[in-house]
Amino acid sequence: MSKHLFGMVLTHQGIYANNRGENEGNTNTLQKVLRKGELFTTVSSESIRYALRDIWQERKLPLNRTSNDHRSCSFEKPDFENWHTHLDDDVLGFMHARQETLSRRGILEITRAISTTAWRGEIMHNFASPGSNPAVSGNDPIPYAVEVHDTRYQYGFAATPEHLGRAGLKDKDVLKPKEKKERVQYILEGLINLRRVGGNHARYLTDFSPEVIVLRWTDDPVPRFLYCFGQDDHGSITLSSLISKIEGEDIEAGEVVVGAGVSMEDCELLEKLGVKVFPGVKKAVNHLLGQIKEEDLRSKK
Repeated sequence: MSKHLFGMVLTHQGIYANNRGENEGNTNTLQKVLRKGELFTTVSSESIRYALRDIWQERKLPLNRTSNDHRSCSFEKPDFENWHTHLDDDVLGFMHARQETLSRRGILEITRAISTTAWRGEIMHNFASPGSNPAVSGNDPIPYAVEVHDTRYQYGFAATPEHLGRAGLKDKDVLKPKEKKERVQYILEGLINLRRVGGNHARYLTDFSPEVIVLRWTDDPVPRFLYCFGQDDHGSITLSSLISKIEGEDIEAGEVVVGAGVSMEDCELLEKLGVKVFPGVKKAVNHLLGQIKEEDLRSKK
């Protein structure tokens, strides 16, 4: 059976705002979703993927698509020849704009990020300098408003590393198991080092890297623990839904690794259940990578 990598990320607490994209009049708005009868803010998976590609570009990894000004992009291979040689084409997938049959479904799937607390309608009012907006004439400061949310975000991801470098299930391996594991490492290292996500402007710096991460290496084809984090009004983080899945034997405790950079009461209970818990995100990732064996990454015919 194929081995799958599943994960849930909880970001650091921060004051999030969006300086680009959607707006209502002169108000920069946050994207929202109705959940549990309340409005929660959300960040698109596309924003996370973009930030991941940005991290890879900074590390000078082999990418097909690159951007230097965040407004335009250039392709080394516009027709995606030898796509398996490019990390982004292999992991994130692609589709030829003029040839829809030339496409690849990304190996890495990412959910939308959802805030852990409901949005209560917080708005900040500011003034931009005269002349900062060419569409506005006059010498007076330009008023504008920004929706903000003091919260954390949680999102999940999934990948089947065995399929890296393969165009179809019946195709032979192009990449060696060692090369596949290296790409898994690039994925995880990229996700734990995310910085500019969801319209992060220089005026609105927030830390989108994980403060807590839950990883699962398994032959179970589904994650079973997406959006497993809870947060109360005092900021305490809980993993009660994950604990329930482990106690109910839907998830094997030995498959789960938790890295927590914040104190959590649930960590002690998780350890008693047999979960590997580390006092830091990076240690948890390194342990998970150590669990991946070469035979797990060879294609199953």
